[in-house]
Amino acid sequence: MKKFLILASIPMALVVSSCSVGQTSCPTQDQVKSAVKEFIPQEFNVVSVSNLNLKDIPGLCEVVIKVGAQPIVFYMDSKGEHIMAGNLLSVKEKKNITAERQKEFMRVDKNLLAELEKRVDFTHGKGDKYIYYITDPDCPFCKRTEPILKEWADKNGVQIKVLLFPLPIHPEAFGKSVSLICEKKSFDDLMKGNYGNKECEEGKAKVQQNLEFLSQRIGVSGTPTLIGMNGRYHSGVPTEEDLKKLIEGGG
Repeated sequence: MKKFLILASIPMALVVSSCSVGQTSCPTQDQVKSAVKEFIPQEFNVVSVSNLNLKDIPGLCEVVIKVGAQPIVFYMDSKGEHIMAGNLLSVKEKKNITAERQKEFMRVDKNLLAELEKRVDFTHGKGDKYIYYITDPDCPFCKRTEPILKEWADKNGVQIKVLLFPLPIHPEAFGKSVSLICEKKSFDDLMKGNYGNKECEEGKAKVQQNLEFLSQRIGVSGTPTLIGMNGRYHSGVPTEEDLKKLIEGGG
């Protein structure tokens, strides 16, 4: 998955904080917006500003923002004058604190899920449970994902709802996506590479709408991307455990 935010390229560094030891205040959401907008060209929402998870690191505050459904976790001093972006690791607990927090916030809200449903290109299987599969016909990681996804879905009675998202790094993917829609192809056709060669204005418009909605509203920047009926979000080739988490708790 390609990183798409300027903020993500800022190297991790030790915060030079003006806070005294024991001070627990954090910047306001308005202060965060003002400080961060220079680094992020996309529209974003501030979801959380807190030091509750960083009690052992005086003066440091955790900030969570969302670009579409994509959570970005970084850190600021109490006055909002310094930003630290990158992975915060716990030596004692041997875990990636930042990555774990990102997973907690990796969720698409119900309103966006309803919009996502309207843009499904075709489906595979039946059942009350379902996941959304965002794919590029020429993505090698998608080809690794599809047999895993199909076997798991068939075994567990889960419906796969496909949305085509051709990446610009694959110049033929847009045309293949259009043909899949115009010729009313199936998930099996996608897996086998039976794309066809028909083009239609409806298909072109549909694929373009997918690109705009998924990138701008959901924050998708690469494939494969999986979104569960519960709103959970997974990027990359999944394990069965990853897939299970996408249907836990219902819609």
